[in-house]
Amino acid sequence: MRTSLRNVVRVMLIGGVGLIATEANAQLKVGKNPTSIQKSAILELESDKQGLLLPRVADTSLMTSLNPPDGMIIYWTASGQEGFYVRHNYTWERMATKASSWDILGNALTNAATQFIGSTNPIPFVMKANNVEGMRIDNGNVIVKNDLTLAGITAGANTLLDAVIVDGTGKVFKRTLTKAAFSDFMINGSAVLNQTIVEDLTGNAARDYQFNTNTATGVHTLTIATQDGTKGIGLLTSADWTRFDKATKALSVAAFSTTSNANGLTIDNTGANPTIALNAASDLMPGGVSIGTQSFGGDKTFTGKITGNSGLAITGVTTIAGATTITGATNITGNTDVTGTMHVTSTTKLDNTLTLGNVATGVALDSTVLLLNSANEVVSKKLPASIFTPMTFTQDHAGTDLKVTKDAANLVTVSIPQADPSVVGGLVSNASQSFAGNKRFANDVAVKSTLNIGDTSNIANSTLQVQGSVSMAIKEVAASYTVDATDYTVIVKSTAAATITLPTAAGAKGRIYTIKKVAADATNNLNNAVTVKAIAGQFIEDGNSIDIYNDWTFITVQSNGVDTWYIIKK
Repeated sequence: MRTSLRNVVRVMLIGGVGLIATEANAQLKVGKNPTSIQKSAILELESDKQGLLLPRVADTSLMTSLNPPDGMIIYWTASGQEGFYVRHNYTWERMATKASSWDILGNALTNAATQFIGSTNPIPFVMKANNVEGMRIDNGNVIVKNDLTLAGITAGANTLLDAVIVDGTGKVFKRTLTKAAFSDFMINGSAVLNQTIVEDLTGNAARDYQFNTNTATGVHTLTIATQDGTKGIGLLTSADWTRFDKATKALSVAAFSTTSNANGLTIDNTGANPTIALNAASDLMPGGVSIGTQSFGGDKTFTGKITGNSGLAITGVTTIAGATTITGATNITGNTDVTGTMHVTSTTKLDNTLTLGNVATGVALDSTVLLLNSANEVVSKKLPASIFTPMTFTQDHAGTDLKVTKDAANLVTVSIPQADPSVVGGLVSNASQSFAGNKRFANDVAVKSTLNIGDTSNIANSTLQVQGSVSMAIKEVAASYTVDATDYTVIVKSTAAATITLPTAAGAKGRIYTIKKVAADATNNLNNAVTVKAIAGQFIEDGNSIDIYNDWTFITVQSNGVDTWYIIKK
């Protein structure tokens, strides 16, 4: 009995330490001699060729956010921080080694760039004696807290001009001074210690120019106003001088300008003498009429006759009120209102609205109409009288099939019944309906609420209720295989290692696949692993793949609809 129990314990230790740890409520021995355990140890590891591998953590922020207790040990793999760390007083403290500690009896250093006393984080390094701070190094800056005594300083030559300066905060700086700093300060040869610069305001009572001194900065400023006609004294600008110079010269008329101007006239002062020129009018600006092409804005009234020797183009809203004859090629592109008799004797193009103010009303026998043909030409066409007969339409859901009828009053009725088992064919409505006959859908079918299969008398008690058996797709493969949307259960019966590749998890939220390894022969070859893997960039749990070694073993995975397949059964 005891021998059997020991064998069972060994199998459990080898096959799943995690399972034992979950179920154990007392001591645990892993490795050799599982029945021999130290009384004082809750967990004992014993092995001649294997060791304890602690968690290797590259970033402690995720673990720290879980508020780990004091005493937890990890191995930090971050570059420059490699080593064992123990949780103590809410921080991760590195376990000291001979290579990382500092001996008060002295140390044999090998690399001044990496071996030092100090901190590697933003906390200042403090040196004390008798528990009194004497010096602090903060971000590379050295701060002396008490008196500083310098001994053995070499005296500098008289030519050296670099001096040590202490500012108001106590910081020490090196500063290079000029030779003048060591001699008297002079203005215009005067070496008087206190010197003053004054202004003479004679004739300048309005203070149009003045001299100011900033005593704090030592900056002296002379301000002279610009003459604008209000100053008693001021400077004259170059622009003012040019204006005064040209005011004395004669104004001449320049050639007509075809360029429009908002004023209709242009005065030019850039030449030796100022000139004035008349600008051409446009549809937006005033001006003169030239012999070239022009557009004019605003309403214009001509009391005489308008003659266009090369044709007439009308592009704006136009009213033709008198008897008019158009004999030349004419293009009318604006809205035109014809209130008088109009006689067109040649081709006339109408590109916009034409309003006819006095059109005779036709009688019942008139059936000739004007139409626009494919060449945009107006042509006449005689239509049958029936086309002018009014016709009305109505609809209903009467009958058992589609039917269209017309009565003597030209009332057309379209009858389309609503679908139910008693009609030949009908419409699908928004109300509850029953359908007869087999129905097949070539594309997707979506049900918003519930679906009951196998029972037409009751509403489903779940999103999907099946009153009968359920058939799922199953496929047997003998080699590597890529799963697609038509699969559900994939049975792998292979005499060699095989890879089953899952489709993308994106867009397939909730989809489930089961992959099972079965025996291809009489042996259970653990080397013929079935590797279930996700596509590149996606995951199965926290990895990209999972191996199935034993025959008759399976996993069931379900998609999160984004990038991960979760194992829901194994």
